[in-house]
Amino acid sequence: MSTWNDGYVSDIEYLPGFYVDQSPAHLDLVCLLRNVEPPVAAGEPFRYCELGCGVGESALAIAAANPDSEVWGFDFNPAHIARGRELARSGGLGNIRLEEASFEELAQSDRFGLPVFDYITLHGVWAWISAANRAAITRFIDRHLKPGGLAYVTYNALPGWTSTMPLQRLISDFAAQGHERSDIGVSKAIDLARRVCDAGAGLLPADLVARLEKERDSGNLAYLSHEYLNAHWAPCYHADVARDLAAAKLEFVGSANLLENFPELSLNAGQRTLIQDAPDGMRETLRDYFMVRTFRRDVFMRGVRLIPDRRRDKRLRERSLMLVVPPSAVTRDIKVPLGEANLNEGFYAPALKALTEGPRSIGELLDLPEAAGSTASAREVLGMLVGSRQAMAVVNAVTPEAVVAARTYNRHHLAACADAGRAVTALAAPAIGSAVTVTVFEMLAYEALTSGTSADPAALTAAVWTLLQSRGDKVRHEGSIIESEEENLRILRDNMEKITMVALPLWRRLGAL
Repeated sequence: MSTWNDGYVSDIEYLPGFYVDQSPAHLDLVCLLRNVEPPVAAGEPFRYCELGCGVGESALAIAAANPDSEVWGFDFNPAHIARGRELARSGGLGNIRLEEASFEELAQSDRFGLPVFDYITLHGVWAWISAANRAAITRFIDRHLKPGGLAYVTYNALPGWTSTMPLQRLISDFAAQGHERSDIGVSKAIDLARRVCDAGAGLLPADLVARLEKERDSGNLAYLSHEYLNAHWAPCYHADVARDLAAAKLEFVGSANLLENFPELSLNAGQRTLIQDAPDGMRETLRDYFMVRTFRRDVFMRGVRLIPDRRRDKRLRERSLMLVVPPSAVTRDIKVPLGEANLNEGFYAPALKALTEGPRSIGELLDLPEAAGSTASAREVLGMLVGSRQAMAVVNAVTPEAVVAARTYNRHHLAACADAGRAVTALAAPAIGSAVTVTVFEMLAYEALTSGTSADPAALTAAVWTLLQSRGDKVRHEGSIIESEEENLRILRDNMEKITMVALPLWRRLGAL
């Protein structure tokens, strides 16, 4: 390699973020929906590895939510690893190792004394790196994923990205001509794209250029740089990814977007017939012609073990679900790949009502007297409620020790987010072995609560206002800073009342507080 970054953007850090689909708890559900044995039994400790982990936010949250499991994260950017290690140290996480290494180094040597993993994941990596690096990842998986282990790979998908490829090439080539930092270069390249589009370049769709301008004007230059400026940017057909990973004995299982595993919600009858009649190796790629997926979330396994239907149904009935949205946000109208769907009122109305009262097993929901006569299956219930992001599966018993560990990590994580001016992040939650999204007012309330403030709206309002003042911050409303102290306090009080009524009980059930 001529330079250490091998054509990958490294002069600005990648955006931090938690991606729930990467968590073992979620990936296990994909397996169950596809009649496949998960890598480990529910609630058992696991070994997890994330390749290209960035600053490690997903890996750190998974470690914090699963203190008995072993988590590793690798990234070639030393700034990312340094930042992640500092948070692991301050957050008290002793079950995670973050290491600086390239994919080629990982494939060629074992200087870290790595174990065999149950899960190996990579998010936003495969379509942005060279063919040589993709081959190195495959070799690493071949060496370090156990038989029956799971690999999760996301990538920009073809043919969905076809119309955007000329725009990406224009932006990438123009930015490469200058010597500015990547965020400056991508901004100037978008200006060029606008001028070329306005001059009548039919291959640059105006709506795509407008979308990039909106992202830039919203301050998302780090995302745009890492998405469009990598030298080896190359969207992929599923068939090509599956062929490459077959060298590590991986077989495709399903999509981490749970609703995509239900053909009737993704394709019309004619499309389903065409896919059913197609050769096995073409089916997923053919689906992308109909669904126009621009981003795939693929789950592969090294040794697929099918579960008999009866055993699968028993396991699904035993799975408990917990709502992760406020009761006021619960809905039977959900978005599906084909558009929108309305969940059957006869079953889902009483089932959702029961879940607002607390976690329930899928079997308990199916056996509700109010739902008698329903034709809903355990598989459908899991797919619809978790797939619509209204519920998550309960996977761990919440112990006092687990709560303390999650709270310690969450406090330090939120402090780092506040320093960076982030308005959204995620709280590690032991009950679900994963994390839940929190917004800025919830972040502030959590900081105050874990600093000893009582769960009283008035006390929380005063504590959060003091916290904001100590940081030189004020409340923002519709993008504008609220100057009046009285108005700041009013908005804070309204939000603290909602948080104590809705978010606080949820955080306690999740073991996040």
